[in-house]
Amino acid sequence: MRRLLLVLSAGIIVGGGAACSTPSPQTVTSVDRLAEARAALPESVRAGNVLVVGTDPTFEPMTFKRGSTYAGLDVDIAEAIAARLGTRIQWRTVAFGDLLDQVKAHTIDASISSMFDRAARQQKADFVDYLNAGTSIVVNKGVGDVGGMPGLCGRRVAVQPDTVFVDMAAAQKEACGAKGLTLVLSNTPSAYVRDKKADAALNDFPIAALDVQKMTSLELSGPQIEAIPYGIGVAKDRKTLTAAIQTALYSLINDRTYDALLAKWKVKEGALRTGAVNGGA
Repeated sequence: MRRLLLVLSAGIIVGGGAACSTPSPQTVTSVDRLAEARAALPESVRAGNVLVVGTDPTFEPMTFKRGSTYAGLDVDIAEAIAARLGTRIQWRTVAFGDLLDQVKAHTIDASISSMFDRAARQQKADFVDYLNAGTSIVVNKGVGDVGGMPGLCGRRVAVQPDTVFVDMAAAQKEACGAKGLTLVLSNTPSAYVRDKKADAALNDFPIAALDVQKMTSLELSGPQIEAIPYGIGVAKDRKTLTAAIQTALYSLINDRTYDALLAKWKVKEGALRTGAVNGGA
């Protein structure tokens, strides 16, 4: 909770001379930012104390389903934000490509689905940034930091077909020159490293982090590559809702609930404590 200091002082002019009165004590006024945020929620949200949030639950460990229950870091963060705002969440499964259109149309109040905050997407929605995510390199335990993409030269690199990682590996192969790089296509690239069918794998950081948690013979090699923030999407004409979500996120960061959730899902390396709006590029 932030506090606003109001310092009151008085000066008294007496007759033909000047005299100073004794300064009054400082007055401290507490400002409840969460209460302000709750009061500023759209009427449609306050009427039923419900935030309608869309997600594409196909991206473990960020957002997925256990039976009929939504789970993952995205889900936990959204639920915690809603609780701070005195609301509950009504979850809706929405195809990833339709999320921002539904946000813009107010069909849903917000989206959270491991969506990168990119400039092109900011044309449709505002984003409250909550996690840094990029590309991670997975190697066998003990290999350590290979030195980013240049360190893949001369190695067999597993990537999932039809993903950006194919292009990344192909570009690096060209940069490697005579040393080369062997591209290995697999729907389970980390498992290929575990099974010694590849020397390294490329994947999204959250997926890679989950892989090394499940496959204990693997580790992440070095920091993330080209990490940019994931953002919670809100319609551009609902600034007070964006500000309320940002305020609730700051509350989670300040009391370390945020850190506890990242630790729970084993993605502490992605911590982003700025809570910026449209901080991506």
